[in-house]
Amino acid sequence: MATDALTFPRLPDPPSKDVLDELLTYEVAWIIDAMGLHLMDREIRNVHPQIERVVGPAVTVVVPPGDFWLVSAALNQTRKGDVLVIDGRGATARAVWGDYFSTWAQGMGVKAVIIDGATRDVGGIEALRFPVFARGTTSRGPTLLGPGEVNVPVSCGGVCVQPGDLVVADREGVVVIPLRRLDDLLKTLRAAAEGHRTHYGHPATGRTDYEAYFSQFFAPRIAALRPPIPPQDDKSRDSTH
Repeated sequence: MATDALTFPRLPDPPSKDVLDELLTYEVAWIIDAMGLHLMDREIRNVHPQIERVVGPAVTVVVPPGDFWLVSAALNQTRKGDVLVIDGRGATARAVWGDYFSTWAQGMGVKAVIIDGATRDVGGIEALRFPVFARGTTSRGPTLLGPGEVNVPVSCGGVCVQPGDLVVADREGVVVIPLRRLDDLLKTLRAAAEGHRTHYGHPATGRTDYEAYFSQFFAPRIAALRPPIPPQDDKSRDSTH
């Protein structure tokens, strides 16, 4: 394989452990509420239910549909705490991941694997409790032909992922926080998380609380949607008798 088919630039330094631990407490839904962008499409889902939320910097790889050759090289570039993001061009006819490499990845400290493509060996991956998110599953194995590129910008689930961007994934989906915007976004993320945790200052303990909340936020909007009832003149009232 030609060497120009490979790209291994130096990854950006990850954020501090404190920032990563903080992001781990934020649900994907809270993050997308705050950012409005960078949520992967819903087909990129956890392939088994035995997962916890994961956060980590992205190591990226793009491969031809159904090909595994450069995925192995990308795994070799991961650091402890990274998330491997595989741009498999959305193809699901062949799997580009499985339980054997999940065992390797888990032992190397990789937090999760995100695949715009397919995986297989779901039972084995679930037994490991290793977080794998993929567009689909199939028993058919991959080709080993190449080419591909590692640690380049990729498209995964409709989202551009740069090497080093932060990936947050849970059972509701996968969202990407651009590393270049992390400092600016943290304040917004913190405010959104606080709002969700406190119900935005509205206690949710019973009907009285709900009626006050409804009256403030929803009743005026609902009333505005109702078409006005035209007044009836005397003739129209008479015609009803």
